Amino acid sequence: MRFESRVAFVTGGGGPLGIGRAACLAFAREGASVVVAGGRSADAVAAEIHAEGGKAIAVPLDVTVPQQVQAAVDTAMDTFGRIDILFNNAGILGSQTLFEITPEQFDEVMAVNVKGCLLCAQAVAKVMIQHGIRGRIINNSSIYAEESHIGVLSYCVSKAALNRLTRSLALELRHHGITVNAVAPGGGAPTGMNASQNIPKDNTLPDLPAAPTDAPPLERRATVWDYIGAVLFLASDEATYISGDIVTIDGGAVSRR
Repeated sequence: MRFESRVAFVTGGGGPLGIGRAACLAFAREGASVVVAGGRSADAVAAEIHAEGGKAIAVPLDVTVPQQVQAAVDTAMDTFGRIDILFNNAGILGSQTLFEITPEQFDEVMAVNVKGCLLCAQAVAKVMIQHGIRGRIINNSSIYAEESHIGVLSYCVSKAALNRLTRSLALELRHHGITVNAVAPGGGAPTGMNASQNIPKDNTLPDLPAAPTDAPPLERRATVWDYIGAVLFLASDEATYISGDIVTIDGGAVSRR
């Protein structure tokens, strides 16, 4: 187990269809204790981990509120005594064109997708440094950071900013042995952002699709599991010399740029 005796803090981990839930399950299956930080179904995801024999707690979290971020980190430290991995997964889509978007809508997307990652990185990196933990911070970006699309202006801008934040944090934290990287998913996997119409209203957890085993990777749409391997790798000991990188996971679509 790659993460035995380690603690993973996953923002937006309680999104029942998204990358966050899959990451929480994957970290737990690799031996980590998991903090399911935020998301409507955080309690259910923690219970799902417990049912598999893992360790997890659910904590409420609005990543845009500094007091909530600090409270969630404090709860994690009080429960597990350390945080080794931060996966900044929480995000919102924001679907507006140039003449539709309001300043308030733009601010909301930037607050969640950029400021929220900064606030969580501040709080978690501080305890990593205090406890001498050479930790891992992984941000959930998007191929839209490098691609412009009509109707998601604020989202594209926020993910481009997140990529620059990732590299800036990597530079600032390098002396502490803390790596900071991002994954940039593509390929159309259903997530909590783009498939919210499929989320049960009673907070029960739908079945996550199984990871594909035989389909050619360039001839199918992605599933959330296609993204998780890169997250686990960047959080692992095998990635100790990787920092400030953006790992694109889009089935080869990057080759068309």
